[in-house]
Amino acid sequence: MQLFGRKFDASIRPYMRTMSKRKLPVIICYKENLKAIKNKILYNSGKIKYEYVNIKAISCELTPIAADKLSETPEVSFICLDHKATLCLNNSRDVLGINHARKFNLSGKNIGIGIIDTGVFPHPDLTNNKNTIVYFYDIINGYLKPYDDNGHGTFICGCIASSGYMSSNYYCGVAPDSSICMIKAFDASGHGFMSDIIKAIDILLSVKDKYNIRILCLPFEFPYLNDLKTNPLQEIIKIAIEKNINVIVPAGNLGPQPYSIYFPGNMKEVVTVGGANCYDNILKNFTISSFSGRGPLIDGTSKPDIVAPCSNITSLSAVTSYIPSIKSKIEIKNPYITMSGTSIACALISGACALLLEKTPDLTPSDVKSILCLSTLSIGDNKFSQGKGIFVFEKIIK
Repeated sequence: MQLFGRKFDASIRPYMRTMSKRKLPVIICYKENLKAIKNKILYNSGKIKYEYVNIKAISCELTPIAADKLSETPEVSFICLDHKATLCLNNSRDVLGINHARKFNLSGKNIGIGIIDTGVFPHPDLTNNKNTIVYFYDIINGYLKPYDDNGHGTFICGCIASSGYMSSNYYCGVAPDSSICMIKAFDASGHGFMSDIIKAIDILLSVKDKYNIRILCLPFEFPYLNDLKTNPLQEIIKIAIEKNINVIVPAGNLGPQPYSIYFPGNMKEVVTVGGANCYDNILKNFTISSFSGRGPLIDGTSKPDIVAPCSNITSLSAVTSYIPSIKSKIEIKNPYITMSGTSIACALISGACALLLEKTPDLTPSDVKSILCLSTLSIGDNKFSQGKGIFVFEKIIK
């Protein structure tokens, strides 16, 4: 048996030693002949979860023995555990200089932002002036209409696209006229499997042109996952970038030690956003949040790319008990909540990208990343903590 072959994710090896009959959630990456691989999965009493459109991979459940047998198939290139991601959550517009964007009538109009999270509650600030939730797909429970049984996704959407309807425009998002395309791939506890996230990106790519999706906000991290020989989620993220989608990710909440930025924040192609504390909305009073992930990466690459506010930010709250049905009534007693986490910084920069792309639609992801890095001010920390510095929209205008 090829128990420790190079075709296996190291995280699977402990299960292989026991040869348990318990089925493992895995993702099989293949070179060709999907039909033969599917037949072998089913022959070995496996259960297929997803076949993907944009990458050569299939997610399924297999016993360790069956996975070992399948690894001997020449068409199989790699088998990885279906890892779990966690969400990076532990008066920001003025600090970012978004008021300058308003002078140029920039609000993210007609720019689609794909978000993979816990869902989105139909909050009045997202639906009353106009419905900014243009697309919703529920991988977890299969509901057809928007809801959020955790609250994280709603908070992130508020940072990006809140109209401020219930606060007389006080709690307004960075890009209030942008279009939210939400895929619920995280459950009520705030956890999501790699297989579901890949499927979510697959879905967003299928509706990319319909909703002009130019930005993909991925507000999560895979704790302590740095490297896989073949990472199918990394592959599909690269495909999204090739399709002219800007991918924005957080530096994560596992700082402050060095080398604490994990996947997907450790991808060189994405925009990795660290988190900063702000005092009195004065730039010189910024400090890097203690929990914000720090670089460098294992190969010495400098990350994060930039930082944005992430501590004590107020955004939209969700009625987590709300489930969409004909009889459901939406009653929200406390429309706003204050939270911290680098997923917030990721969301704010996603909104800023919408403004930038509204102004100049022909920019490539490489262009956008360069502009974001140039539109920063140092807050006096090292490059492995602050990247190029804190993003300030006013510098783009100048």
